[in-house]
Amino acid sequence: MDLQDYFSDLTRKPGSSALAELFKLTERPDIISFAGGFPAPEMFLPGETAEVTRQLLEEDPSTVLGYSPTPGFSALREYLAERQSHLGMPAAAGELLVTSGSLQGLDILGRVFLNRGDRIIVEAPTYLGALSTFASYDIRIDSVPVDDEGLDTARLAELLEKNRCQDSLPKLLYTVPTFQNPSGQTMSQRRRQELLDLAGCFGFLIIEDNAYGELRFAGEEIPTLKALDADNRVIYLGTFSKVLSPGIRIGWIHAATEIVERAILVRQAMDQCSNSLGQLLALEFGRRGLIEKQINKTIHLLGERAGLTLDLLASEFPAGTTWTNPEGGFYTWVTLPPGIDTAQLLSHCIEEARVAYVAGIAFYAGKGGSNQLRLCYSQPSLDDIARGIPRLAKALTNSH
Repeated sequence: MDLQDYFSDLTRKPGSSALAELFKLTERPDIISFAGGFPAPEMFLPGETAEVTRQLLEEDPSTVLGYSPTPGFSALREYLAERQSHLGMPAAAGELLVTSGSLQGLDILGRVFLNRGDRIIVEAPTYLGALSTFASYDIRIDSVPVDDEGLDTARLAELLEKNRCQDSLPKLLYTVPTFQNPSGQTMSQRRRQELLDLAGCFGFLIIEDNAYGELRFAGEEIPTLKALDADNRVIYLGTFSKVLSPGIRIGWIHAATEIVERAILVRQAMDQCSNSLGQLLALEFGRRGLIEKQINKTIHLLGERAGLTLDLLASEFPAGTTWTNPEGGFYTWVTLPPGIDTAQLLSHCIEEARVAYVAGIAFYAGKGGSNQLRLCYSQPSLDDIARGIPRLAKALTNSH
């Protein structure tokens, strides 16, 4: 039986399997992986998690094991509103929708806003999960480069003027402004204000993905775009995946009530609600101060691992290599000398050197990244970093 005629147009499109490949690597203990953006096991609080889970099941098993309301439990949304407000982003429970991770939030927003032929803008490079999500829509994607101040707003302004002349302005701009995935760069406060001004002038909405913003180990805090937004143009995506647990699959959308109401209708047709245990676990961790405890632990570990990674890049990688110097988050972005193709060399590095990374081309909507790669320093131990970076450098240079 030939099934090809049955598949949808979406699944016929050539797509990236990079995300699936990242998760496969988690099952290979022989590989030192700098690939997946995963927290290290020692960043979790397993004892506290077991205790809180046991108490939740003992006190209210029917709620823990049952469905939740589509927007999320009211108590969790009220807690999130208080937490967002504490972080400089005043919120009400009605402006929040709990999601199964922030990536589902992005998919929901795509369904709320995007029609065939609409235009959006992303960073270059940008989060590969976002690119995979946007591939589900028959839309036009423009890219604006990122430099050491984040999104290049001068280039963005040029692009927007061109779009306006063609009567084809974007509806949405997607950005990871703080400790960006994959570059690790942070958008300066000046650029943030310029971006907001451009959004008002050209009439587009901004989706701010802030998965890493609370994980700063150096430098000074910068307000989120949502905190600086006076016109309610910023739609904020939050998640507990990096500060609590990716396994509980809890994220949230913070946006104008009208947007959240439409997002709830979309959510009902997807998976109806987020998992109840994950929501209640996040709520109880928040009430007990355990999220902040885990954040502090994670920041300390990230600072150590980032420092060692950057030192080894300086001592081991070939002349002409450059990399970013993140002040937080999980990643550094490496640019190798021209002619070194990181996509072609990836299988060699995995099978021969037993070291993995993500090739740069996975993070571009168009062409780019052939001599670039993302290194995630959050998951490998200090010992793995000390062994893995020299092995990776040797594999890349000897194969060139």
